[in-house]
Amino acid sequence: MITVTPKAAETIKSIVKDAKKDDPIRVFFAGYSCSGPAYMMAFDKKKDDDVEIPVDGFKLIYEKDLEGDLKEAVVDSVDTPDGPGVVVRVKSSGPSACSSCAGCH
Repeated sequence: MITVTPKAAETIKSIVKDAKKDDPIRVFFAGYSCSGPAYMMAFDKKKDDDVEIPVDGFKLIYEKDLEGDLKEAVVDSVDTPDGPGVVVRVKSSGPSACSSCAGCH
């Protein structure tokens, strides 16, 4: 099951409030990077076969097919030059997993 850190939850709640959205937030597979599979998030409507995770102030959803891939995923906060944000980290990715390829730069 996806874990949301407290700081990420606060960031997401702020985004939900600013966007004035009631839709849940979908975690979805966005492709592969040099550190493995990449996942992103976006507001979306819940489908019948989605897994739903209630978090204080919002709901995360994802396709049931991704359950195995996301079982140890963590939604964490990040600070960027553009301000605070969130990232989905899965067990196979992280700072130490990046190779020396120049594809991400």
